[in-house]
Amino acid sequence: MVRNLRLAKVFWSVPAACALFAALAGILWRDIYAGVFAAEFLPGAFAQDLLTVAVCIFLFVLIATSREGDVRKQVVIIGLVGSLFYLYGILTMERVYNWCYLLYAAVFASSFWSIVYSLSGFRSGMFSSLTVPRLVLKTSAVSSIIISLAFTVLWSMALVPLMRDHVRIEYLYSIYILDLCFVMPAFFMAALMSLRRIPFGILMTPAILILGFFVIFPLGLNELAKPSAGMAVNYVSMAFSFAFAAYMLALAIVQLRSLRME
Repeated sequence: MVRNLRLAKVFWSVPAACALFAALAGILWRDIYAGVFAAEFLPGAFAQDLLTVAVCIFLFVLIATSREGDVRKQVVIIGLVGSLFYLYGILTMERVYNWCYLLYAAVFASSFWSIVYSLSGFRSGMFSSLTVPRLVLKTSAVSSIIISLAFTVLWSMALVPLMRDHVRIEYLYSIYILDLCFVMPAFFMAALMSLRRIPFGILMTPAILILGFFVIFPLGLNELAKPSAGMAVNYVSMAFSFAFAAYMLALAIVQLRSLRME
């Protein structure tokens, strides 16, 4: 699927390695985020770093075992690298200035450009016979469109009072930027291409759903970890985060397993 798999593996390995070191630092030094990140998300930072370490190890395994014809593996790799782009985009934009900040910036930059390189070599002619069952394709595509529209409306409504009152918020403004400028347009465009049976959209929809899983799942982990910090758990938010994340992961898995080349 990519132009030069050997070079792509190098580009994928850079953000994975940087993220692994950054996450290990967060595990070893538990107070690394204190004072530089939103307090309500600090309880889940340790769990997030553990999850990131697991993702990086899995990513290295996929990179090492991927071959030219392993389209499914390469789609999963792009989705995982995309999740690193999102996570470390937050830490970079939120100015989490600790001794790992340059690592955060390195993951953010290298993950973005590795995805650009991976997608630049896509050759649609090689996938002209790609098929997915109609029900699977429509379910994932329509779900992606609903997700993109729902979050675009939700975040736009949240921004209206800030724009009206000329207010600059201190934390979590990066989520508006990443979602409205990158993730939601990607959900929407991939879904539309998928509905038109354009191979690029069919392959990228599960990649974006994988990214979505790793964005939402840590929110549930954060709620789960709140009692350790003396905070009250929002069980509705936790249940919704886990259920929503599981739904996106299930869609991605089903679509990847349903890919066929006639």
